Amino acid sequence: MTTSTTDREIHRTRAGIEIDASADTVYRALTHVADWPLLYPWIAHTEIVAQDGQDDEVKFWAVRPGPEGGLRIWTSRRTLDPVALRMDFAQQGSVGPIKELGGTWDFLPRPGGGCQVVSGHWFTTDADPQDTAGELDRHGGLQMRTLKSKTEQPGALTSDVIRVEDRAVVSGSVAEVHARLLAALPPREGDDSAWFGTRDGVRSVQIEHGGHTLVQKPLTPPGPAELYRRRWRLTQGPGGVVVRADVLAVASAGRDRVLELATTDVRSALVLAGQR
Repeated sequence: MTTSTTDREIHRTRAGIEIDASADTVYRALTHVADWPLLYPWIAHTEIVAQDGQDDEVKFWAVRPGPEGGLRIWTSRRTLDPVALRMDFAQQGSVGPIKELGGTWDFLPRPGGGCQVVSGHWFTTDADPQDTAGELDRHGGLQMRTLKSKTEQPGALTSDVIRVEDRAVVSGSVAEVHARLLAALPPREGDDSAWFGTRDGVRSVQIEHGGHTLVQKPLTPPGPAELYRRRWRLTQGPGGVVVRADVLAVASAGRDRVLELATTDVRSALVLAGQR
């Protein structure tokens, strides 16, 4: 083992999986983080907070899977190589016992078709490294299996997806509209960027980003949707605040019903923002 700049011991894990989809398809699915809420059900929202060529910095909000629940928020810096089909990443800051985390993802075409996905992670921790490695392996395995399932199903990331968006111009400032929307959501304590809440019997996670973006995702999507998320994005325009409301949903069955629900919900989202 070697040591890091913080003098903590570096530990490593490695995982791989065979996927019956092209390396390019799988690479694009993993690296296109705007669609991670579709790829990984536990991801509620992502934001690219900085970008310079093939380098970017992405913020993630996740509802931790499993009975322990809870929210996890982190930021990663990534370097993408669409020619070599490789991604390098380094997590910014510590999360729980993990003080540093980084690694690589490689997407290797197979001669007969499909690909092999290989990930290598390095980490430092203040906890038992075997426990931390086991947790990373469990989550990494879930991440790999989900990536395989979604990219091997032709419609999982395309035809099953419903996107509805509309916009309106609302009088006032971004701060005023933002405050109005916050008041309509389940209340939060403190200034955390994500919180759980229940309103009208529906438990959901709420996310606030930058004073201009709000996201709401029910923990149990309205049937027959398999995933459901509502979002507002606010920008100041010459005639007032431009409010863009959208719903992202997945429905492998009952598509018309989910589309109708999403369309109605977008209209209601604009009303909450102050549209008359």
